[in-house]
Amino acid sequence: MILATAGHIDHGKTALVRALTGVDADRLPEEKRRGLTIDLGFAYTTLPDGTELGFVDVPGHERFLPNMLAGVLSIDRVLLIVAADDGPRPQTLEHLDILELIGIAGITAVITKIDRVAAERRAAVEGEVAALLAASRFGGSPVFALSSRTGEGVAALAAHLGEMAVLAASARAARPPSGLFRMPIDRAFSLPGIGPVVTGTVVAGSVAPGDRLSVTPSGIAVRVRGVHAQNRPALRAAAGERCAVNIVGSFPEGSQPGRGDWLVAPERHAPVDRIDIRLGASRTLDKGLRDGLPVHVHLGTADVVGRLALLGGRALDSGEAGLAQLHLESSIGALHGDRVVLRDHAARQTLGGGRVVDPFPPYRGRSRPGRLALLDAMAEPSPAAALARMLQTGAAVPLARFALARNLTAPELAAIVEEAACDCFGHGETAVAIAPARLAALGERLTETLVEWHRRHPDTAGPARPQLLRQLRTEAPETALEAALAGLLAAGKVVREGALLRLSEHRPRVSREDERLWEGVRPLLEAGGLRPPRVRELAPELGLELEPLIKFLKRMERFGRVVQVADNRFFLPETLARHAEIARDLAQDSPEGRFSAVAFKDRTGVGRNVSIEILEHLDRVGLTRRVGDLRILRNASASSASR
Repeated sequence: MILATAGHIDHGKTALVRALTGVDADRLPEEKRRGLTIDLGFAYTTLPDGTELGFVDVPGHERFLPNMLAGVLSIDRVLLIVAADDGPRPQTLEHLDILELIGIAGITAVITKIDRVAAERRAAVEGEVAALLAASRFGGSPVFALSSRTGEGVAALAAHLGEMAVLAASARAARPPSGLFRMPIDRAFSLPGIGPVVTGTVVAGSVAPGDRLSVTPSGIAVRVRGVHAQNRPALRAAAGERCAVNIVGSFPEGSQPGRGDWLVAPERHAPVDRIDIRLGASRTLDKGLRDGLPVHVHLGTADVVGRLALLGGRALDSGEAGLAQLHLESSIGALHGDRVVLRDHAARQTLGGGRVVDPFPPYRGRSRPGRLALLDAMAEPSPAAALARMLQTGAAVPLARFALARNLTAPELAAIVEEAACDCFGHGETAVAIAPARLAALGERLTETLVEWHRRHPDTAGPARPQLLRQLRTEAPETALEAALAGLLAAGKVVREGALLRLSEHRPRVSREDERLWEGVRPLLEAGGLRPPRVRELAPELGLELEPLIKFLKRMERFGRVVQVADNRFFLPETLARHAEIARDLAQDSPEGRFSAVAFKDRTGVGRNVSIEILEHLDRVGLTRRVGDLRILRNASASSASR
């Protein structure tokens, strides 16, 4: 079990750790000289029954509070230390406030230096501490009195901590390991012959020699050479353990990992500069929190400047809780559930604290009622409960982003989705979960959109799929809209005519003259294969002037019989479908999912200029996206973009 100390300066935190472990956690020369803990210190001990305890000794001085926060944000049990000769002091109160705001699971209060005071004074301080705890959510927490100098009471505290460690180990064993590896870095140094070493408390997953990891937010890839857990070599370190990781990587000058960074599994490298949080305002504030307030944001071991945007109101009174968004001046690593502490812009006062709710919030509509209802659902600690409530709000939940935000592995996500009893559509990055009622509602919205289209364009068959879905893109992910559309097509409520979609009862009519002309045009387009003739080549064959023929082809396009790819070239929908299939095959044949215009030209045999025209059309309708000189498929469902 890993514990952190907290309390006012010179109340005996380091001396207590030394009494329990025999280790002096003050490691810096200045700490030795001044007798003052400035940075985090670490110590370990093994109790007689074999139970292992690790201690993070944090500074008590106000000036070093960011270092204190780096030590407690990943810890679940804290020793709140108060000197008997001094009693609770300002840092005692601020530390207790912080521990309550960030949701620390448990506190053990320790009255130190009892050898310096009379029994009456000791009892009075014990009463004061008990009253402080009772006024917080830690009421009923155990209180121990001891002297680190004489040893009185130390054995009783050690026995208590041993019992807590056994309970913590049992609880950890009852919970199967979850998530991929994440560790906030609180120290970084280099050792001769070994290289870079970073330390921290593992918050999720596990790490072993040979693992490939990433440093967040820089994104630098590293390999693990060795692991120390609980201060000795280990084959693996897991969540809840203090860990030192020897890493190998290419670090440009000035980009070496350090405090504020995270060491994570590559899949969890997702730096953000905007997060939504559940925020509790400190009870010690004279004034509440206001919208737009500049703040220091402490998350993991990072300390970054940001701005507070309150959601659903303009102010948050002291002691109240609400939803907020933080806009950060620099990117950090953050996922759902990470603890956050806010201090004022001058870093003199703790303003509030809480947990990350959504590390990937949208840019717009952050305070709309629907968004606030969704955030309230996302705040559920249980991923399964959160997903169920999110679906109840009518949201179509992108599962890849949900899994990333919650640090879920693929099997964990699959189990949660099954428990939620929802419909799932798409694969990989495009997969979404959606409640049946919401899917039906999206079908109704698509139907309403088609009704309006037919009212405005009675002489056309209907819109193309991209045109239809584009009108509803703000209401749901494309995969969910595709699923709703597929349901309408399967039920016969919507009919596909070439590249266009229409309601089954809608009957646009082509004039007799246009039908006769079409009987002459279609065979010519079919005969061209993958490279249909240009309009100027069609006109002489049909005995028509160029301009009337172009107008005719545009009328046919409204009925879904042709698609204009360039100014002088129209394709049959089935011809474009064949080109889309070729593009898909080229992407799937490439290890990186990319292909060039040259490869497309060679596969189709239509020539360079026509290949470029076709690819630009596929870009426009959403099948492909150009990346430099190459193209990639936008998503798996877009392969029907030209049909």
